[in-house]
Amino acid sequence: MALDDFAASIIIFIVTLFLVLVLTYLFRKRSVFSKEKIVQQLIIFSLLITGLIFIIFTLPIGVEDKNIILTLVGIIIGAVITFASTTFVANAMAGIMLRLINPFLIGDFIQINDTFGRVTEINFLHTQVQSIDRDLVTIPNSTLVLNPLKTIRSSGTIITTSVSLGYNIPRKSIERNLLLAAERIGLENPFVHVMNLGDFSVTYKVGGLLKDVESVITARSDFRKSVMDSLHEADIEIVSPTFTNRRELSNDYVCLPPEEEDTAVEIEEQKIPDVKTEEIIFDKAIEARHIDYIYKTVEMFPERRKALEERLKKLPDEDSRESIRAELKLLEQKEVELKPAVQELMSIPDITAAMDEKEKQLIIDSIRNIESMASEIDIWLKRLEKRLENFSD
Repeated sequence: MALDDFAASIIIFIVTLFLVLVLTYLFRKRSVFSKEKIVQQLIIFSLLITGLIFIIFTLPIGVEDKNIILTLVGIIIGAVITFASTTFVANAMAGIMLRLINPFLIGDFIQINDTFGRVTEINFLHTQVQSIDRDLVTIPNSTLVLNPLKTIRSSGTIITTSVSLGYNIPRKSIERNLLLAAERIGLENPFVHVMNLGDFSVTYKVGGLLKDVESVITARSDFRKSVMDSLHEADIEIVSPTFTNRRELSNDYVCLPPEEEDTAVEIEEQKIPDVKTEEIIFDKAIEARHIDYIYKTVEMFPERRKALEERLKKLPDEDSRESIRAELKLLEQKEVELKPAVQELMSIPDITAAMDEKEKQLIIDSIRNIESMASEIDIWLKRLEKRLENFSD
């Protein structure tokens, strides 16, 4: 066989390779299906399979040989799909179900079985969560569907803690100080419940609504500290009567820490670093949430601007119409300026990757800067939308 006989097959191979490279470029640089990696992979896989079939059809061999090759390829592909179908199909269907019910978003706190953390990625087959140990946990979507899933709502969550105290302490005094502890850390609608009347002690549960779920871990710790401080300030011992101490103590001994002098307290407070725990633990989740907000917000700009332009045509006041139209032109220009920066987010490295603090801070500052620009356009659009609503009223 001469090389000319393979000309058609070589051309199809080159065209297929060219299309794969073009699609790969579009996926990486133009944010095409940027949120659905599985769609990108399926498109490229389908293109490769189609190219392979055409190459087989154009080979300078007999029809029977072509059928044998196609049959072999089909058997191989079928075997791969058969072996992987059970897990693949289960996770794919679970991914579709999660898209329909939408139980959580990127950046939300979720708990599934023993895993608690913030969502960093939502993919077709799996979901990635950053745990409280800062580790990245990959959870198959079928696991999320088949097991009870707890999602902390962004509007707020109830945080609680329990304490066991003796019957000799007045209940109203305990409730008053527990409610004070909840109010000190800013919990809304605080409550105290009596959970158990034991043989030797009473178990109280105190809680309240935490609006800032971003700091839920720190808030839970601060809440326990506040309960301890509030009870100690009221000379209430946090110890059940079943407590046994073999040391000889005086009759007036109480189990309370000694009072600290103001200067000592100030020195200790200076040693405690003012670092938000959640920013260290959930760095990738926070990064993912900011990027997701940018993508979703920027994606809606053209549609919102077009809707404003349509409503603008019905505005009878010529001066107001021209004024708003001029603002829309400025907004369109800002969108054009913002687009390259948004596309660069695709190439930003994972914040959990090995890098020095300076490089990490540059990435964080870059994301915050882009988010600030997107937020500025968003606020401007909302102001124009409100202005047109007032005109229509």
